[in-house]
Amino acid sequence: MSLNAYQSDPALRDAAIERLRRNAVAECLAPGPLKWDGSKGSLVGCILESDDLTQWEQTLGLPQWLALTADGVAAAQESVDAALAFGTDLLGAVRPGADVSRAGSAVIISVLADADEFVGKLTDIPAELKHLSEQVQGLQRRVLEGERPAPAEWRPVRRAATALTDTLESEVMKSLSTCVETAAWDPTTSKAVVFDTLRVYSQAAVHKACAEAGYTVEIDNEIRTHLKLMWDTYLADRPELQGKGTTVFTLLKEHYPEVEAKIQWKMQLDREAYAYANRRAAEVLIEQLKRI
Repeated sequence: MSLNAYQSDPALRDAAIERLRRNAVAECLAPGPLKWDGSKGSLVGCILESDDLTQWEQTLGLPQWLALTADGVAAAQESVDAALAFGTDLLGAVRPGADVSRAGSAVIISVLADADEFVGKLTDIPAELKHLSEQVQGLQRRVLEGERPAPAEWRPVRRAATALTDTLESEVMKSLSTCVETAAWDPTTSKAVVFDTLRVYSQAAVHKACAEAGYTVEIDNEIRTHLKLMWDTYLADRPELQGKGTTVFTLLKEHYPEVEAKIQWKMQLDREAYAYANRRAAEVLIEQLKRI
């Protein structure tokens, strides 16, 4: 089924943007999963003033995968203001009259290429994983060109990527393989695949940042060992301390501040990497919508 964005009427797009802005000013915007209860709503809920995705498709002429992706990406932004800016940019990126049904495949191709590139700069990618990524990108290109690859074409690639993921030891490589297996669905029939791929891409970006910063398995094991030591030594047989709010983390800071500092460092790495990946996800989505 082809779609006609905003029914070829720019005024319909402008009205959607205005509803979103009005609800944000009224503090109704609460980024998260699809919701609208009249007083609070997700990004898409505030655009529609409804939680009925058939309105997104039938009234705005936009595919349902884009609604789920928009809500997911908005929820991952750093603030409500950032989510609002993303929402207005997204609506403005779609040309009235365009059919963006297949743009999900373009987003997935871009994300896989990006992940291939940054992982490839860190380490050699196994030939089998490269081949599987190329296969998924090839299937997505066919969707983008108007074909409908049969489920039987997606299934073996997905299974092979899942099996390969289980054999990989590097967290960075596992995350790339997980991206490939997650992306091996047709976005025109799977409403969740575009956002799921972006979500896994964000996790891959965290593993990349940790690898680049020198956060190793040995450091992770050191932290886990010391946390277990705090539990076994101070809390396992002292429920009264647990009731007072004492945790393995507060004890670690008291007894092994140098190890606790490594936890803080890891948390900072994660925050910065997720923030970058979430901004990048928004950029990729909007870039590809503008090209349709």
